[in-house]
Amino acid sequence: MDWFVRDFDHPLYFEIYKDKEQEAFEEGPALVALLALPEDSFVLDLPCGWGRLLPALEHRGYRVVGGDLSPLNLQRHQAEFPGLVSRLDFRSLPFRDGCADGVFCAYTSWGYFASDEENLKQLQEFARVLRPAGVLLLDLSGRRVVEQNVAFVGHDWFLAEQGYIERVRWSHDGRRILTERKLKAERFRHDIWIPEDAEVRTFLCRAGFELDRAFGGLDGRPWEAGAERWIYRAIKR
Repeated sequence: MDWFVRDFDHPLYFEIYKDKEQEAFEEGPALVALLALPEDSFVLDLPCGWGRLLPALEHRGYRVVGGDLSPLNLQRHQAEFPGLVSRLDFRSLPFRDGCADGVFCAYTSWGYFASDEENLKQLQEFARVLRPAGVLLLDLSGRRVVEQNVAFVGHDWFLAEQGYIERVRWSHDGRRILTERKLKAERFRHDIWIPEDAEVRTFLCRAGFELDRAFGGLDGRPWEAGAERWIYRAIKR
């Protein structure tokens, strides 16, 4: 079983990511502003999680459909932020070609799959469901900051503010970040590709996108290698 199938559908997921509830009030409006589509645009929120960013999308006047693999997240989404949602796999989206004006992919939700081919397929599917000149907003962690953070904490277990203990290390090839967490006798393990900027741009191009702008933060500042967030606004060719 892929790690994300189990970990993101576990009840303790909501405790581990409790801080994201508050962060949504800042991140949602900022990311929606960078998406920069006209009012009444049709936007796919992929992944939508429990719907924490839906209010910001709807406030902008967008028509939104959310999609996620986790039934537990979708259940909470409908309880707290009722709307149209679909359970899905990024490698085969259940939407017709060219149906959407925008795809909104927030908070490092690319790079989960084990192979480059599968991660490319996710972007290709995003391109397929977008109309010509449709917009993808891809929000990633800046690799230089991730490298600095891992070097700072080392390879030992440490106590996170959220109450779980965590250990972080790089894969042998230096491409993926391996994060182990323990909370209430349960263990979780994330295995995420953290790409270089050149790799992101290459994969976007291969998937059928032209890069419009790259940002180095939620405030829309220009991209730089040392930025905490690497945010890409790409246009379907």
